[in-house]
Amino acid sequence: MLKSSRNSLDDGAFLLCKLDSFDDFACSLAFDCGDEDLNEFFHCDAQPHKQELLAEIYCLKLKEATGSEPSLPVAFISFSNDAIPTAKTKNFKAFKEYLEHSIPAQKVYHYLPAVKIGRIGVDKRYQKQSLGTYLINLTKRLFTTDNRTGCRFVTVDAYNRPEVIKFYNKNHFQFLHDDDSTRPTRIMYFDLKRFQA
Repeated sequence: MLKSSRNSLDDGAFLLCKLDSFDDFACSLAFDCGDEDLNEFFHCDAQPHKQELLAEIYCLKLKEATGSEPSLPVAFISFSNDAIPTAKTKNFKAFKEYLEHSIPAQKVYHYLPAVKIGRIGVDKRYQKQSLGTYLINLTKRLFTTDNRTGCRFVTVDAYNRPEVIKFYNKNHFQFLHDDDSTRPTRIMYFDLKRFQA
């Protein structure tokens, strides 16, 4: 049974919760996802990003079977506001037709609201257990539960590496366009209406 509050989701086994105080960042020091850039963000940059209102940081905690307090974080994820420019969408014609089913045709939106996954990392001790996919699904649920904000899409600047692209494809993310096909990151998106359906 999923329990939801403004800044958390609890499914009985895991708790996804927003880090509210700077003291919470002390728990990230033991975190190691095996990627130097991601580790640096969660160890050093997450707190200033939160302080400067650039991102909100959430952690995924494994709950003990005894029902006691959740353990140290097994994963972190950061969120920022974003927008999708409709003219840059790879399949804009099909995208526009899809949107017209729910938005009056006379309305023209040049940008559509999104939440961006800034960074996501799973501790090495918990990798290869589908926790990344689980965290992506909790993210989708977080932004479709109780309509926390007008948010139609989840976006990510995915590292342009085969294993990363494969992970996001498996989680039904699509490329926004092909202009970044040779760049270090690719912009990908997921339509939250698909998740609601």
